[in-house]
Amino acid sequence: MIRLRCLLPAASLLFAAQVAHAGDTAAKERAAKTACLAGDFAKGVEILSELYVSTTDAVFLFNQGRCFEQNHRYEDAISRFQEYLRVAKRISKADKTDAKKHIGDCQGLLAKQGGAASTPSAPAAGTPTSKEAKERAAKKACLTGDPVRGVEILADLFIDTNDTTYLFNQGRCLEQNRRYEDAIGRFREYLIKTKNLRPEDKADTEKHIAACESYLAGKPAEAAKPEVPKKVADTQPPEPPPPVIVTTEPKSRPGLAGAGLRTTGAVVAAVGGAGLVAGLVLNLKANAMANDLESQYDPSVASSRNTYKTAAWLGYGAGAACLIGGAVLYYFGLRRGEDSASLALVPTIGPDMTGTVLWGRF
Repeated sequence: MIRLRCLLPAASLLFAAQVAHAGDTAAKERAAKTACLAGDFAKGVEILSELYVSTTDAVFLFNQGRCFEQNHRYEDAISRFQEYLRVAKRISKADKTDAKKHIGDCQGLLAKQGGAASTPSAPAAGTPTSKEAKERAAKKACLTGDPVRGVEILADLFIDTNDTTYLFNQGRCLEQNRRYEDAIGRFREYLIKTKNLRPEDKADTEKHIAACESYLAGKPAEAAKPEVPKKVADTQPPEPPPPVIVTTEPKSRPGLAGAGLRTTGAVVAAVGGAGLVAGLVLNLKANAMANDLESQYDPSVASSRNTYKTAAWLGYGAGAACLIGGAVLYYFGLRRGEDSASLALVPTIGPDMTGTVLWGRF
């Protein structure tokens, strides 16, 4: 009976933690989407970068590209879509085709605007101190379009540790921000300075070098420095190109939106199984005491038998409720998508009853 009392509060705490984590992620996604649609792409991309660093879900890179695309920053969008195609694991054919379509759309829109380049301005940040904080700050700077700061932090880490992995990461930072010539130089420096380099690491580095060279061959205009506009007197500035409205919504994260519900459902179902087992054990104990009472009646034994019997039925009821609730939670975790209704069947246990409560948010 003591174990059952301890197990139920632990399951409740775990359920609350899972729901809180899922709610925090959903709130950040909503804030990023709101910022992108409101024209504050810098804030939106920064939030998506934090989500990617925390979850390593490549869909946040895709959504960075969508945020840039919605705000007419087509070169930055192309870079994010290309990074999504490189990083995403086990990407489906449909998702790959979708990302390539966005790249083609951005290239066409960029050509209409005369190939005007733009670079997002990253907010200034304080100097990190610990190694982990520096690595996180470098990764965030690279993902938010500030390769100068990212490469600088990685250079400090290389000087402090003499770990050539930071040279490779410098190349990745520059590659992510379309500075392909500089990226090639970093990758080659990594190959030169790394001793006892594994064949798979060497092949991966050479693959990145080949990718950067192919981008340079296909986009020669990016390698040239932008010309300084000449000062023209007494003339009206040219009208900006008409805004292009992109209506496609950012891609939702497949499966991640309901991960919390699925995990909670599995935990609640496991608690239900434990409750049923506890009820069975208590019922067997009560039946054994009933046999003893048939041979010799003892009031204290009879009272204990009634307690075990009540606890057994409580275990049966709580276990069944948790099993049903866990199954329903897992089902809704599978079905849950972006902006869908949020439902949960929560098991409840009281002094005189056991059951479940269905709650939802629409």
